[in-house]
Amino acid sequence: MNIVLVGGGHAHLKCLLDIKMHKSPNQNVVLISPDRYQYYSGMFSGYSEGLYPMDEIRIDIKNMAEKAGVTFIEDKVTEVSVSDKTLHTKAGTKISYSVASFDTGSLIKGPPSFKEYLVPIKPNYLFADNLKEYRDVKYPVVVGGGASGIEIALAITAWRKKNGFPTNVSLITSSKLLPSSSSKASTLIREIALRKELSIIEDDNVAEMDGSYVITQKGRSLPHSRVLWLTGPSSSGIFKNNSLPCDQNGFLLTEKTLQAKGLPFIFGAGDCITIEAFPDLPKNGVYAVRQAELLWKNITSYLNGEECSTFTPQRHFLSLLSTGDKEALLQYGCFSAHNKLAWKLKNRIDTDYMKKFK
Repeated sequence: MNIVLVGGGHAHLKCLLDIKMHKSPNQNVVLISPDRYQYYSGMFSGYSEGLYPMDEIRIDIKNMAEKAGVTFIEDKVTEVSVSDKTLHTKAGTKISYSVASFDTGSLIKGPPSFKEYLVPIKPNYLFADNLKEYRDVKYPVVVGGGASGIEIALAITAWRKKNGFPTNVSLITSSKLLPSSSSKASTLIREIALRKELSIIEDDNVAEMDGSYVITQKGRSLPHSRVLWLTGPSSSGIFKNNSLPCDQNGFLLTEKTLQAKGLPFIFGAGDCITIEAFPDLPKNGVYAVRQAELLWKNITSYLNGEECSTFTPQRHFLSLLSTGDKEALLQYGCFSAHNKLAWKLKNRIDTDYMKKFK
């Protein structure tokens, strides 16, 4: 049986650990990823601030695969055939599969007309190198008021202060900060950001951009050197382009078992999927890690003709948002707190998570 894992996200990394412990002799497993390293987005803010070296935020997928007896191919899947169960890669390789699983993450795409001014950080392996050229430019601008936009903007602000640069960091968001969180959390993070000298424009959108200025719909004009666009996930197009079941945004549409709708031999996990029963589930690492516990179990259950288990998202989860200077905002339900203890907790959780894959 040929099992092909496409992408090196949270769930497939957990699969490698499971395979190392429980691989069946009649299973030939291949993992395909465009880079041998997977970069952990939960530590991007700490890396941006200079708190972690690169080796602490990345996982060597190739090394993990070899230890698990899995063939690693550094390439990108471009075509998926359901009729003859084959995958085609950018390099021209054709690979047959009994089961294919996708954990390829998501992209962040700004408007095409702004592309030349934007700093790409997804796929994740682009992040580390592109950040270096961004954080010391004269006028960094971040677009996006969700957790990732706020974390990166505050981390860069903290890094610039430590390294003698004027802060000059601006954040633009079409809504309030942390729009999915409570009003209390949104107000608190705004106070924190202003105190840390981050310039904020809320309830406004980018209308125009040239090589020097960002113009908003409300007529504000901001100087920029480069722009980091962090407005939310978009799909890569691979599922839609290959006529696989998708939601309206092009993400792979799956059952609660993580199997593609109508295609039980196709699995998926993480940001690249939408579970039909939970269409509004946020695409974040919390749910990806939970799905990881289920994925390999369900792949082997399917191959053995057994019933697959179902994924149910938890209603409440702990959220820890780094705010720079080794401080973090902790949220759980309606409770919010901001202090250094919250950052220590986040650091402990993140570093413990990474140790599992070293």
